[in-house]
Amino acid sequence: MKLNWFIRKGIIYYPVAIAGWLIFALAFAYAVYTFIDIDKRSHSISDTLINFVFNLLIIGLFYTVIAYFTEKRPATTND
Repeated sequence: MKLNWFIRKGIIYYPVAIAGWLIFALAFAYAVYTFIDIDKRSHSISDTLINFVFNLLIIGLFYTVIAYFTEKRPATTND
């Protein structure tokens, strides 16, 4: 079964299917939720950003791994 949920352009994966858009929306919503949660508990802007950057990297890593394994790869020819 070939999954074509994302397409890669450069180093960025763009969603091209409903499942890809759903994963992108979930990742974005979780990043917003994480930012709001960290902002409630922090005491300064730098404290918020320092803690959020690490979480954003983890979210981006999971998104990239899922996109890598479900991307639409160009057809290869055997010459």
